[in-house]
Parts: sequence; C-alpha cells; structure tokens
Amino acid sequence: MANRPSVSLVMATCDKREYLAFTLESLLAQTESRFEVVVCDDGTRGGVADVVAPFANRLDLQVVVQENRGRAAARNAALERVQGDLVVFIDDDRLAAPGFVAAHADAADGGGVIGWKRRALTWWRPGMLPIGEADLMRLAFRVGGTARLREPLRLLEAGELEADAEGALARVDLGEERDNYRQVVEEFGPDLEDFRFGWGLATTANLAVPREAVAAVGGFDEAFTGWGMEDTDLSYRLHRSGLRFTVNAEAVNYHQVHPLADPDPVAAGRIMKAQLMRNLAHFCDRHRSLDAYLFRGYWSNAMSLTEADGLLKRAEADPALLRELETFYMSR
Repeated sequence: MANRPSVSLVMATCDKREYLAFTLESLLAQTESRFEVVVCDDGTRGGVADVVAPFANRLDLQVVVQENRGRAAARNAALERVQGDLVVFIDDDRLAAPGFVAAHADAADGGGVIGWKRRALTWWRPGMLPIGEADLMRLAFRVGGTARLREPLRLLEAGELEADAEGALARVDLGEERDNYRQVVEEFGPDLEDFRFGWGLATTANLAVPREAVAAVGGFDEAFTGWGMEDTDLSYRLHRSGLRFTVNAEAVNYHQVHPLADPDPVAAGRIMKAQLMRNLAHFCDRHRSLDAYLFRGYWSNAMSLTEADGLLKRAEADPALLRELETFYMSR
C-alpha cells in the first residue's frame, strides 16, 4: 500500500506482569512486521525488565519507566518517544489478533479508527475475576468440570501464541466485549455516519489515531486519576478538533479478564464506579457542553447512547430545547 503509515503501538502498564507477557507475545505473531512498541511502566512492583527482556531483540521495543502517576501520564510519557505516523493504543492486558496491526494500518485515512474487542481468559483465579455464570460454565466445559475451578489454572502457556496464534486465541476466547457497542454499529454502520457520540466509543483499549492529531490537542489530561475517562476525554477533544471516528471490525484484540482494584469483584466494581463518576464530573466541568453532559447521563444509566444521540439532534434543531437542556445540566 503506497501511502501506508508507519505505526507506533503505545501501551501503559502497571502491575499486570503476567498479562503483559502474553500481550507482547501476541505482537510476535503479527502479519505486519513494521511497527514499533513503546511501553511506559507506571510503577509496576518489581518492574517489568524481566518481562520485556525476551522480546527486546524480537520487537522494535522501547520501555519508559516512571513512578506511578496514572494512565494518562504514562501514555503521555510513551507518546513523547513514538516515531510513527499512526499511533495505535493497546492496553497491557490485550492479546492482539495476528492481523491487528495490519488492519489498523490499512484502515488509516487521517481519522480515528476504533478496533473490535473480544474477551479472553488466560489465567483462572477463583473468586477474583469479574465473569458471569455463562463464562463459568463455558470454562468448566473446557477444563473438564467444575472441580478443576477450585484452584488457580494457567490456561495459556508461554510460546503458544507465537506458535499458533489463531488456535491459542480460539482456546481462550470468551466472546465479544460489551463496549463494542454492536447495536450502535448496526444502526449507524461502521462509519458511524450521523452518530454524534462516535468519540464515546473510542477508548485506548483498541484505537488508532494520527500522531499529529494527538499532539495538536495536547495529549492526555493528567488530572484524570483512577479508572475511566482519560481516554474518552482525549477522543472528545479529537472530535472537537474535527477528527472523525469509524469502526474497523478487522482490527481485533482480546481483553484478558483479570483481577480488579479489590480481590472481591463486587467491591472492585464499586471502587471503579466511584472513580468513573468523579472523572465524569471533571470531564463535564472541563468542557461544559451538552454532549458531555448527555454522555454522563449514559454512564448514570439515565439513557442509552442512541437515546443521547437522538436528544442531542433534537436540541440542535430546536434552540428553545437546547437552552432548556443546557440550563438544566449546567446549573447542577
């Protein structure tokens, strides 16, 4: 492809050593070999030097090390080192399908490309993982019965992804992630034509954007701390700068299900929700715009994204409704 961009994968990591190793191994199996990887270790206990060492001479790999400052700061530190025209954000717990990098490079057209996300279970840790009953039954069938789930299990061995990525991914696959927003994509198409909240689908778990566009909006806002919104805020600012987002279902990666902020998944969910709501408040205070407030309404379970889209379009066509909604949200 004559105008194919050079690609830089950007990744922040903190305390996910076992998952990071599989993520890096998945990059060895890419059909596209011309890309760099820039990882920022954001204060991992024990560091990641031993984890990345087996890949240092097999990937074009840089590692930036800093004390724990949060994901926004870590990604900014990584962005300072990238050389590629296209930045592909991938998390430290994501297994890249073999065509992941190639699909993002092929789809690059000056806009933002949202990849497709699936789930995978590489390690079983009883009572510590946020998975439901259907996943448990599927896992029990795979390992030979529920009795085997009483103890931790390693479900993927080092080297399996490199040797047979498609087969290894099929063995650990748990299906789609909910944040693909399949209903939105089915309604508006992968180009998200006339959908006002495409930026809300664009998270750094699987996202490609031009490096110059990220630099132009100032990178990540490091005032976001804890879980959530630092990446959506970047996508929102890219959207406000004129960048369009589309979805490419060929650019697939797999989220390794892992323990969360607390050993108890229920407690962890409450912690993450509290952090998200705090960050949503900062997002709305920063932008003071109706679409930002409607997006918070989505996360508060007040409306779906398609309902938010419809309400925003009505307000755009009705100045009186627009004033009413802005007064309602911005006076709170």
